[in-house]
Amino acid sequence: MSLKINRIFFGGYDPDFQKLGDMGYLIAKLYQPIITFLNENQGLGQIKGTTKKVGANYSPVPVCVFRRDNRQLLWEITSKTDGSYAFRNIAVGLECFVVAFDPNEEYNAVILDKVVAK
Repeated sequence: MSLKINRIFFGGYDPDFQKLGDMGYLIAKLYQPIITFLNENQGLGQIKGTTKKVGANYSPVPVCVFRRDNRQLLWEITSKTDGSYAFRNIAVGLECFVVAFDPNEEYNAVILDKVVAK
């Protein structure tokens, strides 16, 4: 028996395991996520928070994280139903700023400055 790997998919979506199995893909269950470091912006750090509107958790909200020194966009996500968000795969110690946008455009964007990935 030989094993041939044509493609590996990971990140950012919820796969349809049944469909992938029907197409002949081998499904490997990983107990720890695989984190790759493709550049100096990436690492084992995280930035976490919660989106709120007038003191109550608010979702879904588009949230972006930028490098502070050069204003480069690193990641863009949408907060979860409970308002929480987490950026992973950021270099530990990297100083950033986070911007959250009101999808209903009732309020201005909220900016958290000088956030350090831990």
